[in-house]
Amino acid sequence: MNWGTKLVIALALFMAFILTLSVKMIFSNDDALIEKDYYEQGLNYNKKYDARQQAVADSVVPSVDVNENGLTIVFRHPAECKLNFKRLSDAKMDTIFERSTDKDFSVRVLKGDLRRGPWLLTLNYTIDEKTYLYESEKIMP
Repeated sequence: MNWGTKLVIALALFMAFILTLSVKMIFSNDDALIEKDYYEQGLNYNKKYDARQQAVADSVVPSVDVNENGLTIVFRHPAECKLNFKRLSDAKMDTIFERSTDKDFSVRVLKGDLRRGPWLLTLNYTIDEKTYLYESEKIMP
């Protein structure tokens, strides 16, 4: 076998490799996107930004504490909130809680409600009919 034959075989193997990867990519349903509706969220980015800035301007940014019992969010006023926990490594673990503050103006998520590891917390909350947004990455123990 001379070098020309080896070159043709190597080229054919490389083309087969690229073709295999292309077919696998086309028929794969698993995307690594964080959001399925990223385009719509991009169009509505200003609303999210304004809600974050309004929370700072009105001094209603909650205090979020993670300890061995779970997660505690403390507000300064009574609030209705929607907690959206996203696990960036596995979208099947994403969880949404809708809660109201208790008599201490706090909301608790117990340790057993979420698995250990990093979570992206998006907190939409309403105080006196104004909507606010808080986002943070937290690591559950």
